[in-house]
Amino acid sequence: MKHRPKHIFEYVMLRGLLGFVNVLPLRAALAVGWLVGAFFFYVLRFRSVEAQRRIHEVFGDRFSAAERRHIAWISFRNICFNAIEAARFKKLTPEALCAMPLYEQMQQVQKYHQEKGPLIFATAHMGNWDLAGVAAKLDGLPIFSIARRQKNPLTDELLNQMRNATGMDVVLNDSRILQNVVRRLKSGEVLAILPDVRSRESDVCVDFLNGRASLGPGTAIFAQMAKCPILPVAVIRKGWTLHEARVFEPILPNPEADKSADRQRIMQEVITVFDGLIREHPEQYFWFNKRWVLNPVQKNR
Repeated sequence: MKHRPKHIFEYVMLRGLLGFVNVLPLRAALAVGWLVGAFFFYVLRFRSVEAQRRIHEVFGDRFSAAERRHIAWISFRNICFNAIEAARFKKLTPEALCAMPLYEQMQQVQKYHQEKGPLIFATAHMGNWDLAGVAAKLDGLPIFSIARRQKNPLTDELLNQMRNATGMDVVLNDSRILQNVVRRLKSGEVLAILPDVRSRESDVCVDFLNGRASLGPGTAIFAQMAKCPILPVAVIRKGWTLHEARVFEPILPNPEADKSADRQRIMQEVITVFDGLIREHPEQYFWFNKRWVLNPVQKNR
C-alpha cells in the first residue's frame, strides 16, 4: 500500500525527533522541548489566547492576566516535556522508577490490586498522565490502556511501538472494545483510562470546573460490567524532572442501584476528585485541547 507524502513526511520528522532526544541527556532533551514550547507559545501563540480564556472562564478573577498567562505557559511547557519523556520511555527502568518520588504512591496501587483484585486506574489530563500508567506497569501492575487509531498509519504504528516500549499493552478502540476490556478486567488486569474526555453521544453530564461537561461514560460502564472499583490517580510534575503521584479513595459501583443513575453518580464522583486537584494545581491541567471539555455538544441525530 502506498503512503501519502504528508504521512511519510510526518513519520520521518517524528522518527528523527525521537532519535535526537534519545541521544541527549534527559535535561538537555527537556531543554529542547522547552525551546520548542516557548516558540509555539510566545511566538506563534498556538492556542495561547484560548487557553487563557478558558482559565478565566473557570477561575474568574482569582488570577490576574499575568498569572493566567503563566499558568497557560507552564501547562504548555509540561505537554512538551511529556512528549520528550514519552519518546524516552524505553529508557525508563524499574531502577529509575524506584528513584522517583512517585514510586511510593505506585506501590499503594500495587498493594490495592494485590488485595482487592482488578480495578480501573483513572487519571485526568494533568501532569504526565502517560507516565502514571507506565510507572504502574514497571512496578509490576498488569495494566493496559485504550487507544484510537491515528489517521497516519505510519505514525500510528510508531506511537504504538512507543506505548509498548515498557510492556504496557494497548487495546484499540474498535467495535469490540467493550467485550475486550471487560474480559481483561475480569481476568484480573487493570485498565488505565482518562475519564475527562468530552463526548457528543454521552447522556452523562457532570459538574466540572464551574461548568457542565458531557463526558464519555466508559469508565463507569466498565466498572459496572466488571464489578470492580475505580481508583483515581494523578501524577503531578514538580519542576522539570520530578513527579509525584496522588492516589485517592476507590469509587465502587452499586449493583443494587439503577444502572443509569449509578453511572451518573460514579462519573460525578470521579470528576469531583480531579476538579479539586485542578483547582489546587491549575498549571498541571491541559488547557489546550481542541475539544474543550466544557463546550456544549451537538448530539448526533
